[in-house]
Amino acid sequence: MNAPARPPAGHASAAGGPAPQRHADGQATPSKGPLDGIVVLDITRALTGPFCTMILGDLGADVIKVEIPGRGDEARHWGPPFIAGSGPNYLGYNRNKRSVAIDLHTAEGQAAIRALAAQVDVVVENFRPGTMRRFGLGDDVLKASNPDLIYCAISGYGPTGPLANWPAMDLMIQAVSGIMSLTGEPEGRPHKAAAPITDLFAGFAAALSVLAAIHERGRSGQGRSIDISMLDCALMILGQSVTAWGMNGRNPPRSGNAHPLMAPYQSFRTRTREFVCAITTDKRWNLLCTLPEFAAFRGRPELATQALRNANAKALCAELQEVFETNTAEYWLDHMFRLQLPAAPVNTVADIAAHEHVARSQALLDIEYPAGSGNTLKTPGVPWRDVAAPGPVASPPTLGQHTREVFEAYGIPLPDPATENAR
Repeated sequence: MNAPARPPAGHASAAGGPAPQRHADGQATPSKGPLDGIVVLDITRALTGPFCTMILGDLGADVIKVEIPGRGDEARHWGPPFIAGSGPNYLGYNRNKRSVAIDLHTAEGQAAIRALAAQVDVVVENFRPGTMRRFGLGDDVLKASNPDLIYCAISGYGPTGPLANWPAMDLMIQAVSGIMSLTGEPEGRPHKAAAPITDLFAGFAAALSVLAAIHERGRSGQGRSIDISMLDCALMILGQSVTAWGMNGRNPPRSGNAHPLMAPYQSFRTRTREFVCAITTDKRWNLLCTLPEFAAFRGRPELATQALRNANAKALCAELQEVFETNTAEYWLDHMFRLQLPAAPVNTVADIAAHEHVARSQALLDIEYPAGSGNTLKTPGVPWRDVAAPGPVASPPTLGQHTREVFEAYGIPLPDPATENAR
């Protein structure tokens, strides 16, 4: 049996999905999420693509994740640690999805993708440009049988230009974009950011673009092809630095934990642990100087304005460091919070994961993997929970967990078990 066809554009809601049903009293039936009724074919792996489709799944879309039979998403194998053969990258970015095992290298697998793409709303892929075309699954082929399909391709450098065919992961993009050149201590080596920021930002950009295309299709009935370049997204992250270079022609230097435009805005050592503070206005500076330990800084002409403090940042912060080392981080944070000055401890992951605030805000979730196994772990929650699909979060799927279910629903012949086992 084929899956139900999508409603024509004239009957779609602003989000592109089915118009809400109404009771006799005129009240709308509670939504299953703003993307309820939207089906996403997720032909992605590693991080940036899975992050994009996880967001869409959190918002209520039915995300069908395509994985290589026998191996699955390569991120399953990044570890340790592992639970049931899957590592933290896979488990952290693949909730609210169904997994089907399809080999895109075979004619049978390519036919299955075409059959699914003919019936879904969105296809997301993050292969190197041209790979899907070589499989016979480019946007032109898939849109020929489904003109209102939204096809989103995520790649390192986009489909054109001299870098288009370079292999790309977060590390490469942080390096080539200039992010690494700005990260690290001023006299030290360049460093990558600890979090995979270019993967995640590109995933956000892709999800945002898909949402905009769904909204547009709800009015026009037309699909769209979208290309997201991780390098383009990295340059957007560097908006401040690129703009500064455009203004003065000088390559921005590394600033470590400090800020190139404001001082003091950095981390400081104390007798117990490091903390950060940001004294970025004259009002805040004057409040800091009300503390007895900083009385000597009050009225010094070279520190009278924010611009002057930044011009003298190196000497100023060295003096501040000497003061901060005379007491504990707890002491300084207590006084800064009392004065409502921006400050915070430098926490470890374990510190923040165990924090009462995180527990109250439900910023972390307990998920079970595999579902029903009793193996539970903490994972990042749903920051967009106010618009997310209600109800419990679905655990990341095991490899091929939903192959039979999806193939039967979409009228696709099931793979030959002997062929599948041989792969």
